[in-house]
Amino acid sequence: MKLYVHWPPSGKYVLAVSGGADSMVLLDLKAGAAGERGYQLIVAHFDHGLRPESYDDLLFVKAAAAHYDLEFAHVTARLKGACEAQARRARHAWLESVRQKHQADAVVTAHHQDDLLETSLLNLARGSGRRGLAPMPEGGRILRPLLGLTRAQLRAYAAAHSLTWREDPTNSDLTNSRNLLRHVILPNATDAWQEHYLELLARLGTLNKQIDQAIGPLLAGARSGPSSYSFPRALVRDLTLPEVAELLHAAALKLHPGAELERRSVEEAALFSKTAGPHRRRPLRKDIYVMVDPRRISVYYIGTSDR
Repeated sequence: MKLYVHWPPSGKYVLAVSGGADSMVLLDLKAGAAGERGYQLIVAHFDHGLRPESYDDLLFVKAAAAHYDLEFAHVTARLKGACEAQARRARHAWLESVRQKHQADAVVTAHHQDDLLETSLLNLARGSGRRGLAPMPEGGRILRPLLGLTRAQLRAYAAAHSLTWREDPTNSDLTNSRNLLRHVILPNATDAWQEHYLELLARLGTLNKQIDQAIGPLLAGARSGPSSYSFPRALVRDLTLPEVAELLHAAALKLHPGAELERRSVEEAALFSKTAGPHRRRPLRKDIYVMVDPRRISVYYIGTSDR
């Protein structure tokens, strides 16, 4: 069975492998292509420490890495009480640390077309902005070579190649919004509807790139320190509110890549930056602030960043 995979160039890659069906297909595909395509692979497993059986998942992935004769890295976290977003941030931070340790080119994940649909719809329900509605953009330090494939195609490949995997029992819990989408809502959506939605996501992804490119020159000369951007008040005054919101959001993401900002918070900060008196500040989130001075509007980060 042949699958369309967006193969990255030769290099060293960290494979994020949970032990589920999708990540085991990713592991089999990448390991099988390693010699031909010049890949050096490190299997990385993040144990959230939330389920009693998660240790068995770790042992399963470790054995799979040994089967393919690949280096294995793992960590066991203690994320009891963490929400999905917090767990995701912790996982991504650790995977990035593994990438840096091994001087790898990127982290490779098993995200596929169904994941893209689910994440976009969940973000839509949360009131996300343009970035959340078109998640999983191409490029950067995270690669998703299976994004053009469906979950059904990956399961068919796993069956055809007699792959084994571990099922997370929480995936059947319909009180979880993602599971409700996966098992109830999307199966009842027509293929035509899903294809149309994916087309809209592709168009929005292109538009996002264009917007980010337009903002780039405004950011280029505005870096005022390792943890701040500063813009002339006259510039902010002349921009529309949506344009100011985009500028503030982009500056915040440059200072703290991966930061999750609520759209309402960004919009309120944009209005604040245009109307507030000098020497006042407002949080975009608990560690990122907007400061209004007589001549400048600044965005500054008070946490720690890898940039």
